[in-house]
Order: sequence, then structure tokens, then C-alpha cells
Amino acid sequence: MLASLVHDRIVSTFVTAYVSQYDRKGILGGPARDRELTETIGREILLALIVEVESLMPSFFGKKQRKKLRVEENQAVELFLGELRAALERAQRWNEDDRKQFQRDLAMYVDFNARKELAAGKGKNKKAQEEEPPFVARVAILLDPSMLEQARRATRKFHASIGVLARKLLRQTLNPSSR
Repeated sequence: MLASLVHDRIVSTFVTAYVSQYDRKGILGGPARDRELTETIGREILLALIVEVESLMPSFFGKKQRKKLRVEENQAVELFLGELRAALERAQRWNEDDRKQFQRDLAMYVDFNARKELAAGKGKNKKAQEEEPPFVARVAILLDPSMLEQARRATRKFHASIGVLARKLLRQTLNPSSR
């Protein structure tokens, strides 16, 4: 995941495309601001990727929902996700405060996803099903707070591409022959 973020320059490609499409050169504030933006959006991408990976895991056991997994399959998912989080923490060299903050943010992303799935499963009202993911709200405000609706639209599309990336990376990880 980290290699994709760095080597594929996902964040800088997104920001550059946004600046170009909407003629928003003013949001770029020099190397320090650009680095901070890249790091912060990259962190949000990691959160979104983990949640997406978790939601995709049942498909590798031939199931659509995690609650339909057998006990040992659920244990395998938990082990995989635990190792994924631990590997990210090691790679990022987070201190204890960074780790706790990441876990709090991840819990927020996971809770949102659970609420959305519950609303969809119960056929709840459309508004509950269409609530904006934390990724969209948080990245849009980081990207361009003065043009928030425009930034949200761009970030929604970007969020969809993160889901595609998660599926690709998970397939490569769990099915090495699919590379």
C-alpha cells in the first residue's frame, strides 16, 4: 500500500489534477504545505484502504458479508488486518501518540462503514445510505476549504479510485499469481 502511494504518486497526481482542472494554483503553498498536504491525504488514504480491504475480505472466502464467515475465516481476517495495521505502523515509524490517533481515526472510518452497511441492509432511508464517508469530508477540507463543494466532488471520485486500488492490491497480495 505504501509503495503504491509513493511510487504511483497517488496524492500528488490527485492534487495536481484538481489544481489543473479547477485552476486552483492558490491552494499550493510551497514545499512545506505540499508535503503536509501529501502526508495528511496519504494518511487518509491508508485509513480508507484498510476499511475497503476489510470489506473485501469475505469475498476471498466466497462470501459477501463478514458476518457470514465461519469462526476460523473470521479469525484469519482479523489476523490479516492486524498484521496489515502493524506493518503500516512499522513502516510509518509512528510513535505511541501517532498510533493512538490512527486507531481513533480508523475506528471512525470503520463505524461509518458499519452504519452504512446496516442502513443498506435494513433498507433505511436513502439519506442514511448516502451519508458522505469521512474520507470525502476530511480530504475535501484539507484540499480546498474555500471551494468545498468543488473539492468534495473531486474527492468523491478520488475515493472511488481508492476502492479500485484496494481491490487490486488485495488481489495481488492474496493471489500472487494474478500479478
